[in-house]
Amino acid sequence: MKMIKCYIQHEKLEAVRGKLFELGIPGITISDIKGIGKPMQQMNSTPGQVVPQFHPGVEVTIVLENEAVNEVVDTIIGITRTGALGDGKIFILPLEDAIRIRTGQTGTQALY
Repeated sequence: MKMIKCYIQHEKLEAVRGKLFELGIPGITISDIKGIGKPMQQMNSTPGQVVPQFHPGVEVTIVLENEAVNEVVDTIIGITRTGALGDGKIFILPLEDAIRIRTGQTGTQALY
């Protein structure tokens, strides 16, 4: 299993949500977030320079089987990529296990 965490713009959320459920993902979790995408060390350290402001976005978390990762990532990129700064980031993490508290099911059974 894998966990995908992606950070996207608010206006792309509904299109991403709709397409992901068409693909049959087991579920998503979202959180409103604020972030600064440009690493601070890349900025000029000119005295008096303004520190960049946080920009609003959405964190989307998806847990799914390994086989579905590439299709889901390609779908997210296809919907969210504009070529402009702030398109977002996607992180893919290994996931050791999942447990559905209500039934005690584990692994991929806990996802569906």
